[in-house]
Amino acid sequence: MTTTLAPPDVAESFRRDTAKHEMTVLHDDGLYRHLRFRSPENGFYWFDLVTWPGVLAINGDMAGYMFARLTDMFEFFRSGAFGSDRINPGYWAEKIRAGSHVKEYSEERFRQLVTEDAEGSAADYPGLMDAVREQILNSDDIVYEDSARGLLDEFEHGASVTARCTCGGIREGISETEATGWRVSHPATAPSGSGRHIVTTGRVEGFRFSDTWEWDLSEWSHQFLWCCHAIQWGIGQYDAHHGQARQPAAQIETVELPA
Repeated sequence: MTTTLAPPDVAESFRRDTAKHEMTVLHDDGLYRHLRFRSPENGFYWFDLVTWPGVLAINGDMAGYMFARLTDMFEFFRSGAFGSDRINPGYWAEKIRAGSHVKEYSEERFRQLVTEDAEGSAADYPGLMDAVREQILNSDDIVYEDSARGLLDEFEHGASVTARCTCGGIREGISETEATGWRVSHPATAPSGSGRHIVTTGRVEGFRFSDTWEWDLSEWSHQFLWCCHAIQWGIGQYDAHHGQARQPAAQIETVELPA
């Protein structure tokens, strides 16, 4: 099993969002549990944890997911259950049976891959990095994945034309406009007796981004990572309530529901 670490800023965001959260036990009967976490001051960032045999569901202000793996899903998610106190979004996402999206397009990831790919060819194409910055990285279109990929498909830098004449004359690394001009001017400027002047041109491809369809431009969504932290933290509060102190307990209220 590979452990995937989550960005620390999401953990910090979760701590801020739930700083005043209290736990309310709505139901607690073996594997059947219903726990609610919210601030007494408002309903921002509230969430519920609900379990029944083989399933854990989280629902609330941020997002909702349903996971299935072990008979007791608290044991599956419990901090340290797999030898780590960190959340494991990569592995946990594999156990989702229903819920919100877990990944989303990342502009930061896009910038990283574009820069790395272009830097690998910069020595062969002078001015490449400046062109990439001007035409791609500074564009407002990279905010969205479809338009960002469109910029990659359209980009080309360093393309040129080679013009050859039947008399042996040749011009390399010129533009289409220069090739057209040379086709017209060359016969008049060529040495006399150099034969017929039939000019042909050939295009030399420049740098293009290739196989970008293979690029994964997504990262774990903030909502999913937040919910992963919520599950682990919420279970810690439940454990502390039952004397299995893994972290400081929140204020806890037990509510008896009507039969």
